[in-house]
Amino acid sequence: MEFQKGMDLSFIPELEDAGVQVKDFDGTIMDPLDLVQKYGVNSVRLRIWNAPEHVRESGGYCSYAHTLAMAKRIRAHGMSFMLDFHYSDFWADPGQQRKPKDWENLSFKELKEAVFSYTRDTLTALKEEDVLPDIVQIGNEIRSGLLFPDGELPDYTKMVQLVNAGIRGARAAAGKDEMQVMIHLDQGGRYFYLKEWFDGSFAAGLEDFDLIGLSYYPFWHGTFTDLKETMTKLIWDYKKPIMVVETAHAWRKSVHGFIDEQQEKIAGFPATPVGQKQVLDLVANVVASMPDEMGQGLYYWEPICVPKDGEGGWSENMGLLDEKGTVLDGVLSFLFTRNDACPEKPAKIYEPEPMTVVKDEVCTLPEMLPVLLYDGTVEQRRVSWNEVPDTRVTGEYDVTGNVEGVPFAAHAKICVVEELPEAENLLLDVGWEDGLARWNVEKSEDAVAVQLFPEFVDPFPAPPVNAVRVEAPKNFTFSICQTVKVQEAGTYTLSVAFQGTDTTNVDVRLFLDTEEGKEETVIHPTEHAWTGYKVTCEIRKPQEVTAGIRISSPPMYGMMRNFCLQTVKREGQ
Repeated sequence: MEFQKGMDLSFIPELEDAGVQVKDFDGTIMDPLDLVQKYGVNSVRLRIWNAPEHVRESGGYCSYAHTLAMAKRIRAHGMSFMLDFHYSDFWADPGQQRKPKDWENLSFKELKEAVFSYTRDTLTALKEEDVLPDIVQIGNEIRSGLLFPDGELPDYTKMVQLVNAGIRGARAAAGKDEMQVMIHLDQGGRYFYLKEWFDGSFAAGLEDFDLIGLSYYPFWHGTFTDLKETMTKLIWDYKKPIMVVETAHAWRKSVHGFIDEQQEKIAGFPATPVGQKQVLDLVANVVASMPDEMGQGLYYWEPICVPKDGEGGWSENMGLLDEKGTVLDGVLSFLFTRNDACPEKPAKIYEPEPMTVVKDEVCTLPEMLPVLLYDGTVEQRRVSWNEVPDTRVTGEYDVTGNVEGVPFAAHAKICVVEELPEAENLLLDVGWEDGLARWNVEKSEDAVAVQLFPEFVDPFPAPPVNAVRVEAPKNFTFSICQTVKVQEAGTYTLSVAFQGTDTTNVDVRLFLDTEEGKEETVIHPTEHAWTGYKVTCEIRKPQEVTAGIRISSPPMYGMMRNFCLQTVKREGQ
């Protein structure tokens, strides 16, 4: 199969109705399909909503009529076509799978019939118009199920019956030789979630399908190495070709944009046009590195969007167009072919975390550093540092180093200080030696598992460092907090270390509630490292304050440790 280089272009009718124009690098105004095809795009993905007119925010777009019109444009350009059934009147994703309004009062038997007949009839109508999709998705990111509450996990039996109804509807409209059927899940870099879903679904009777589709956003869904390992294992387990049907990266930083600096750090590449292209090049190379050409392509979601003042959101910094509608360098990634794969080329050095060293102490830098290659492989390479700072002098230092076989430099940031600050932690039992007795825990239902998670660290046999782990098999809410008395006015910081998984609609917040109001910060989990977060608050008088974490999320896990509430020392104290 030709390597699919696709984009989800479902927004085009809405943007064109609004008068948005897209431009080539030289400023030439072009039809969006002409533009992306010029730079290698050979496939387009569209989403379809059942009756979007029932949801005011949809504007009525992504209806059958819009889908048909766009499908004809796609075919006129000679591109392949993927159709994504959301089975909803508006957005469906891991956090929301709302039934169409017309299906809300159906019995489960009637709901299955509705899925079957709607899928069959929609595809048959497109076939009669000579625009049958090449690939059809039965649901969008259905790792937590679809058509809630009937098809919500962990009830695999009902979910699978609904998915099977969609598969049978697709097969009734067209055979395998005409159209392939895809199952699409998020968490493209997390094999343990996907393995659990497929095994549970097959055990419940999931019918045969043709392709696995994954969402992989590097700021949510694990590292590029995770993506490579996950795809490789899924191919081995289920003998199905795989595509990344959603991926993206930011082209600039913005306080109103879709990702922040912490997510940029998790992704591992800067939010710049160059960084955006690097991410796309990496995803293409990882997919193409799958054995026997089982990695069949990638799709960008959603590239054709132009920033508008004050609007924020995805279009602010996640598309492939700048404020003038001019295409960005990331589009050049779609010129990729399998022959362009460069699996052994270094893409990134994983540099050491910034170090804080007390004055006159020895500063030791690592002798080896991990290097990410373009196929997602990580190799340990020897590094020679150019100059180690003199720790007799306080200050901040940036040390460069040369890594074996890498044409760009490594960097290590070192801060030499007189002494490490110490302050009393006002929170009690932050190591949970007494369990959760001193903490208030609330969760949405019994299915939310909350447990202590001890981690043993050197030197053995030192006591374990306890974390609290929370996990749920379905959408859930959770909070853990403690109320304490602050005796003196002043500036206080609340900090925590957090580790876990992330995806669409995960909302994790570190908060400090006081009489003056609430201070909070958003936590973006990653399972590859403990990441520190903090909020700072000015407390004007002695009072009780409440400190903790709140979570509202689709299925994920999170771990937290090292809660600390303390005063901020001022100079001279």
